[in-house]
Amino acid sequence: SSCVQSICATRTDVVIGLMWQARPCILTVAGLAALLLAGCGDNTKPTPAPGGSTTTPHPDTPAGPIDCPGDLKRGHCTKCYYSGGSGGQTSCQACSSPYKLSDQTKCVVSCSDMPKPAEKPGMPTNAQSYNGITWPSTCFDEEEIHFFTVGDWGGVCDWNTGKCSDGSNPYAGQYPELKGKPFPMPNRHGAPLQEPVDYMAQNLVASRMKEKAEELKKEGKDPKFVLNVGDNFYPGGVDRHCSDGSPNDAAFTQSQFAQVFEQMYPVEDLGNIEWWSVLGNHDYGGVCYIKGWDQQIFYTYKPNGRWVMPAQYWRRSVQFKTFSVDLYFLDTNILDSFSPDVDPGHNLCSSKSNPGEHCELDKYPVKNGTDGASCSATGPMSPQDCVSWFEKLWSDQKKWFVDAVQKSEADWQIVVMHHPPSYTPGRGESVLHWTDIAREAGIDLIVTGHKHEQKVYYKREFAGTDLEGTAWVITGGGGGVTSDVLPTSSGQDDAYGFMDMRMSLDEIEITAISHGGTRNAYIERSKTTVTPRLKAELSDAATSLEITV
Repeated sequence: SSCVQSICATRTDVVIGLMWQARPCILTVAGLAALLLAGCGDNTKPTPAPGGSTTTPHPDTPAGPIDCPGDLKRGHCTKCYYSGGSGGQTSCQACSSPYKLSDQTKCVVSCSDMPKPAEKPGMPTNAQSYNGITWPSTCFDEEEIHFFTVGDWGGVCDWNTGKCSDGSNPYAGQYPELKGKPFPMPNRHGAPLQEPVDYMAQNLVASRMKEKAEELKKEGKDPKFVLNVGDNFYPGGVDRHCSDGSPNDAAFTQSQFAQVFEQMYPVEDLGNIEWWSVLGNHDYGGVCYIKGWDQQIFYTYKPNGRWVMPAQYWRRSVQFKTFSVDLYFLDTNILDSFSPDVDPGHNLCSSKSNPGEHCELDKYPVKNGTDGASCSATGPMSPQDCVSWFEKLWSDQKKWFVDAVQKSEADWQIVVMHHPPSYTPGRGESVLHWTDIAREAGIDLIVTGHKHEQKVYYKREFAGTDLEGTAWVITGGGGGVTSDVLPTSSGQDDAYGFMDMRMSLDEIEITAISHGGTRNAYIERSKTTVTPRLKAELSDAATSLEITV
C-alpha cells in the first residue's frame, strides 16, 4: 500500500524494524507493533498533538476522511479528517464513548458526565466474602496525575503489647524524636544497623512522602492515591488472633492502625488520599497464618477512612480526563506457604508457630472454646490444611485475574502485589508465569515489595526475569523492616524510600525517591519513563509477516 511504501521509504531505523532494499520490505514483530501503535506516519511513540496529529499521511493523500492514525486512536478518536497535501493536518472528528470531542483537538471525559459510582458495600460477614470484588470506580478530572507507591513500611511498636509508648522505642534514648514512634524490625541477619538511618527508617520515608506531597500540592498536582504493596505491620501483622471472637468493627480502634498508619501518615501531611492495599506474608503472621490479617480487610469499612483493602484480591477502574486505568490487587502469599515441617522461619504454615513461637496464644488469645490453630471464620483450620488453603486461594484468584486482565480495554493495566514477578506463584496447573501473562494481556506496570529495597526494572533482565515491555518495581523500602542493602547517612542509596509516579495518556514516569539520610535531603535516585504495551494479539499478528511493496 502507499502507506507502507511511505514508511519503508522514509524509515531505516531498527525501532520499527523495517529494511528498505531492492527486495520486498520485511515487517517484523516489532515493526508491526510500532506500525499499529503509530499508524502510517513517522511516529514511533503515540503522542497526541494539539490541533491535529503529528502523523502525516502520504503526500498524495487528498483532503477527506481517513483512518485515524495510532496516536489519535489511542486518544480515543474514532473518525479523523485529513486536510490534504504534504503540509496537511489530521484532526479528530469523533470520539468513542464516554469521551467527547474538545475544541476539535482531543477526546476528553468530564467526571460530572460519568455515571455515579456504585455505593461502597457494607462490612462483610467474614474477610473472604468479597474476594474478587470490583470496588466502586473513581474519576479525576485531570489529564496528568501523580500517585505514590510504598511497601514494607509498618514498623514495630512493642514486641509484647503492639502499642507504642514513651519507652517502647529502643532508640529513643539516643534520638528523642523517636519517642513513642515505631521502629524497623531488625532483619539483617547479623550485619550491624547503620546508625541512625536504620533506627528511624519509617520516619524518614514518611517525611519524604510528606515533603513531596506538599511540593506537588503547591504545583496543583496533589497525589491522588497510594499503592500499598503489603507487609503493613511488622513483625507479624495486626496483633490479634484471627479467631479472637471480636466483632469486625473492632478493627477501627486497633492501636496499630492508629499509631503505625494514621499518625505516621496523617491527612495533614499527605492529604485525604486513599491507600489501595494488599496483604504481605508478614500481615498473616510471617511465620504463621493465625494473626489478625482479617482486621486489615475490616478496617476498609471504617467510616470516612482512607484504607482500601476490601478483600484478599480485588480490582478497581479509574477514569481520568483523557485515559483510563484498570488496577488489579493480588494476594501472592502462596509463595510463603509450605509443608508444616519445612523452613519454620519463613513458612506461614509452620507447625512450630500455629500456634507457637512468635504467635503465642497467651499474647494473642482465642475465643473460649476455639481451636488456637484455626481461623474459624475463613480458614486455614490447621497447619496441615494451610497449604491447600493457600493453593485454593491462589487457584481461584489466578482464574479471576487472567480472565479480567485479558478482557481489559483500559488504556493502562497495573498489577499490585507483594512478591516481585521474579517469583513464580502457584503449583501445577495454577502456576502463573509473569512473562507470559504480561505479554498476552499487555500489562504495563507491576508494583511490588517483599524485597526490602527500591528498584525499577524496564526492558532489562533481572534474576532471570525479563518482562520485556512491562515495567516492574520493587518499592519495599518503606522502613518497617531493616533494608536488604546498607543505607548511608547521605541518602545516596536504594535502601529506603518510595516511588512518585506521574501518569498521562502516553507515559508513566517513575521517580525513585530516597529516604534522604541524616540531612533530610530530597534525592531522586532514578527516573524511568514507561510507554504503553500492546496486547499479544497485535504482536502475534506480525510474526514472520512480509509485505511486498
